[in-house]
Amino acid sequence: MVHAPSIFDSFGAFAIAPAIGFAVLTTLLIAWRVGAAVGPDSLIPDARFSLRNVVEVLFEGVCGLAEDVIGHDWKSYMPLIATLGLFILIGNLMNLIPGLGAPTGFIETNLSWAILSVLTAEVASIRIHGFGGWLKHLAPGPWWLAPLILPIELFSHLVRFFSLTIRLTANMFADHTLLSMFLGAFPIVVAVLVPWVVLGLGLFVCFVQAFIFTFLTMLYIGMGIEESH
Repeated sequence: MVHAPSIFDSFGAFAIAPAIGFAVLTTLLIAWRVGAAVGPDSLIPDARFSLRNVVEVLFEGVCGLAEDVIGHDWKSYMPLIATLGLFILIGNLMNLIPGLGAPTGFIETNLSWAILSVLTAEVASIRIHGFGGWLKHLAPGPWWLAPLILPIELFSHLVRFFSLTIRLTANMFADHTLLSMFLGAFPIVVAVLVPWVVLGLGLFVCFVQAFIFTFLTMLYIGMGIEESH
């Protein structure tokens, strides 16, 4: 996969490392900034538009969704879900800045998050009803159908790795490439006017893809836990 030019290209094959580092640093800075604003008056929202208000609205929405999807044990998984969602959102938004390499434009980054997401769901399921119960739920029904159902179920679980990875990578790569193409390969009028439309669409895609990845993680965890009831 050929990526659009970025400021991290000087690192060669290791360009993904500074991109991830930049996203991690930004995630930590946002978390610190919001955390620093939490105090005795934290229940009172800021009177003006602020980063804290934006993050609080997003976090409350994710918490409400997690409670509905995962169930009573949702708080145990929020550190992972919140970190995952914020990092992917920041990585996606980095795609909107021409010349700034974004970690979610690399399949390696997205595959790593997908592995963590799916494995967390599987471990959660095993933790609730044991390894034997997890295998049993992979092959429900009569025992004589297990040889047929088990491979199908295992394959469906393996597909989760690729579906999460390919969906996010393809959308972010296409968005970054399209914006760079308009800025560098068209006359000045087109290069100035059209990218604003692309940016608006790209901003929407960034939030949607971060939401989808986060929601699917919650859904996989919820499915694993619900199977034990």
